[in-house]
Amino acid sequence: MSSDIVELQEWVGKTTVAEEVASGERSARLASLLGHEGDPTVPLHPLGHWLHFSEDDVSMSELGADGHVKLGGFMPPVPLPRRMWAGSELTFHAPVLPGQTISRTTTIESITEKTGSTGSLCFVVLCHEVSADGVLATTDRHTIVYREVTSKPAGSAAAPPRPDSPEPEGWDWAESVRPNEVMLFRYSALTFNSHRIHYDYPYVTEVEGYPGLVTHGPLTATLLLDAFMKNHPEATVTSFDFRAKSPLFAGEQIHLVGRATGENTPELEAIAPGGKTAIAATVTTAES
Repeated sequence: MSSDIVELQEWVGKTTVAEEVASGERSARLASLLGHEGDPTVPLHPLGHWLHFSEDDVSMSELGADGHVKLGGFMPPVPLPRRMWAGSELTFHAPVLPGQTISRTTTIESITEKTGSTGSLCFVVLCHEVSADGVLATTDRHTIVYREVTSKPAGSAAAPPRPDSPEPEGWDWAESVRPNEVMLFRYSALTFNSHRIHYDYPYVTEVEGYPGLVTHGPLTATLLLDAFMKNHPEATVTSFDFRAKSPLFAGEQIHLVGRATGENTPELEAIAPGGKTAIAATVTTAES
């Protein structure tokens, strides 16, 4: 893929701008999904910008076989068919209020080729700068990883969810959640995410070879940050960095855990059945 990477570097520095009105209704629906009472008049959730500016908000003719937007427009034509959200580094500068005009400037910061245990990988880093009424509100450095098909599934690879594991030890707080197919559908609908791995069972098992519907990385990250905020209501989150390390699937129990590791810099994890880390994260806070 090295020769392709040279050509892909032409996409570095490309920028696109989108604009919307911050929706209190969408924020209230996210609160409902998280099990809270939604108030469409309060500031959006810190990750509320993910409810706007969907990559997949295009005509059906512009979608690829996996349900995502075809590559080669704004996004570089990476010659690897599988893609996942690898993580984000977020800084929260100011709250976003319902009714404000929000704009997002997206710049392709880097395109990097690597080789992993599954073969060729390509990491594309996007810098999203979200402003509300002209004031910078959120900076989100979002990493997407593309990978090759390791083998063509021979029929369905469907499997039942992995069995539950005991609550992990050594953490200051822990909560357990179990995202099911309904939650995955509602999150896809809320974010207008049409990636088929989250709702199309035959596709995700027979084409991509996963054992079941894949839980969205940003959904798990949202559940993790929400659990931290519930356990630390006095804290104001100023940054949130997370890395996806292994996939989670619908119906599985996830342990959301956290502990203090330094001054206002807690460490968080979403832990999969069997004790494997699915998402590792850190937050920075300002005590109110």
